[in-house]
Amino acid sequence: MAPEVYLLWLLPLLQSLAALGAELSSEACRELGFSSNLLCSSCDLLSEFSLTQLEPFCRQCCQEEAQLESRKLYPGAILEVCG
Repeated sequence: MAPEVYLLWLLPLLQSLAALGAELSSEACRELGFSSNLLCSSCDLLSEFSLTQLEPFCRQCCQEEAQLESRKLYPGAILEVCG
């Protein structure tokens, strides 16, 4: 099945899930093009590109920034091996 046809079939199904408030699986989010580290603040930007119809899916696939604060990220690391 062509990707466009698959998306046309998948979109109504996902819209009905969104209406029920169901959370999308990580696989469904990937199929829609959302990454696993999507921040919810990014969903606010969809309207700037006339993509408001994707916002409900974006909200079901995103992570709140507060969830990420518990994980401390570093720009790099140095590994020293003592022998």
